[in-house]
Amino acid sequence: MKKLLLLFVATLTLASCDTNDDYSSNFTYGVIPTVSADIPDDMEVGKIYRITVDYVRPTDCYSFYTLDYRRSTEDIEDANGELIDTQVRTVAVINRIFTEEECEELDETTQVYFDFEPITAGPYVFRFWTGEDEDGEGIFLEYETEVLE
Repeated sequence: MKKLLLLFVATLTLASCDTNDDYSSNFTYGVIPTVSADIPDDMEVGKIYRITVDYVRPTDCYSFYTLDYRRSTEDIEDANGELIDTQVRTVAVINRIFTEEECEELDETTQVYFDFEPITAGPYVFRFWTGEDEDGEGIFLEYETEVLE
């Protein structure tokens, strides 16, 4: 009986394997350069702010997927040369890019947003990815703001 059960499970396993490539994805993901962002000059702890981000969709094969949002803290030099503990938010626009379709050129500016609620007072820097330099290092638009109690 055990051999019969084992044979049945093995047959079921092999029969359920599908080597058909019809399920392969017809898209990839790509980081799209930010053109501009709308950041308030100052904010208050506990209030929610809508941050808008503009980017250019080169063709209709590009579709917004998500924002890559990373938080960090850095010591950044202020105007007097003093190091200030600064909250840094790095943001990049991620699009789904369909690869097996005829694409119509658009070159249109698209706007997306996220809601931001600061939880600590102090200086913040928002960095939005705009591309890479010749060494492969990220280039960013930077916006500074102050969060008040």
